[in-house]
Amino acid sequence: MMKKIKFIHFTIFLIISVFLFSFIRDIYFYKNSFPKSYNVKFIENLQSRLEKQGGNLKNHEFILALSTGKRDFSQKFRHDLAVTGTMHLVAISAFHTGIMVFIFSIFFKSLLFFVPTRPYIKNIIMFFLKIAASAYYFFITGASIPTLRSLAFILFFDFFMISGTFPHPVFIFFSSLAAVTLLIPGSSLSMSFLMSALCVATVLKLWRVMPKSLAISLICVSATINYILLVVSAALSGTFSVLAPFVNFFVIPIVSLSVPFVTMAQFLIPFSCIAAHFMLKTADFLISPASFLISFFAGLAEKTAVPVVQVPVFVKIIFAASFFSALYFSSRIKHLSLVVNILLLILFFFGIFSTDEIKRSEQFNGKAFCVKESVTSGRIFFDKYVKNPNFNNYFLTNIERFSAECGITKVLSVHFPNKITEKQKKALRKKIRFKNAEFYSRE
Repeated sequence: MMKKIKFIHFTIFLIISVFLFSFIRDIYFYKNSFPKSYNVKFIENLQSRLEKQGGNLKNHEFILALSTGKRDFSQKFRHDLAVTGTMHLVAISAFHTGIMVFIFSIFFKSLLFFVPTRPYIKNIIMFFLKIAASAYYFFITGASIPTLRSLAFILFFDFFMISGTFPHPVFIFFSSLAAVTLLIPGSSLSMSFLMSALCVATVLKLWRVMPKSLAISLICVSATINYILLVVSAALSGTFSVLAPFVNFFVIPIVSLSVPFVTMAQFLIPFSCIAAHFMLKTADFLISPASFLISFFAGLAEKTAVPVVQVPVFVKIIFAASFFSALYFSSRIKHLSLVVNILLLILFFFGIFSTDEIKRSEQFNGKAFCVKESVTSGRIFFDKYVKNPNFNNYFLTNIERFSAECGITKVLSVHFPNKITEKQKKALRKKIRFKNAEFYSRE
């Protein structure tokens, strides 16, 4: 018993050490150099074929993101995904890879059913077939870090199952997470990787204790996921939508119906473009209600959005750590973690730690700066534009994100180089931060 406890403690210590090493390494050496695409010409050729087959479909942005990992979205679609909290659906991760592995598990079992060999040997053969399918899937979907993380988790789990032991999913999850952060420089600072990891860790713990009702379980898990994603919400849109969990409740089941057809298209494209096109067309038909719901609820989600500020990295780490401590531990540790988590939650909405009085924008390439006047209020100035920026969804999302970065939840005024129209003012005032803002121009 003592040896088992010591082994667990040593493993936890090792995983934490790997995380800390990877995090420090990425901050100081790989901050602006995340890994690029690993695709070879063969894979690029297949991706081009998928783009050609799916380019004319009604929901081509959605379909191409799921099939090739390329997120070349229009301003409106990107904005709708951000405000409804459904951006995770177009980032290939555990949700998508799990469906892919499940499909091929059934397929490989069917192939090996009549093979006259021992079950143990069949499991080994299946394991290597899954590795081959996973490698192909990893590259065809853009070789992203979240995809590698989720595939590593699934394959680690299968490996332990072959050895005759049933591993704890949480242990395998954090082991695969540590392995990816160590092997791929920059992964610990990747926003999509962080989002994917937080979602999966939450689902792993919560799903087994949820009510038997699938509807209630989906709403509860979705609400919890949107809560833990506060650490990345400010970077994506600068807001947290109260409606997001309910939008996910309707959209996730619809998207899950279309993913198997996208997966089949990915594996059929080397052999038949016609078959791949049929699968993508079917997926497009099935995913149409999801696209409609995201677009339909975007306006309402924006009205229920609460301003979130961009807090320092160490606050985000403590917030996530205290959340999972409350989730996984018991008694005093749980209570202490809950208190810490709730106190840090206040920072995401008020930005107490945001002490910079003047800050240049990254969203507008340094052409704007903010001046903070109190804990929650401040002003925004555009000083380098020859003319006013275009008032589209992309601009509105970016000015919201910039306000979040400045730690401003109440914008007192926005100063432009030229005059702005009443329509533009109205568009800005729809944002909660700008509800009572004044607008000035130098003309």
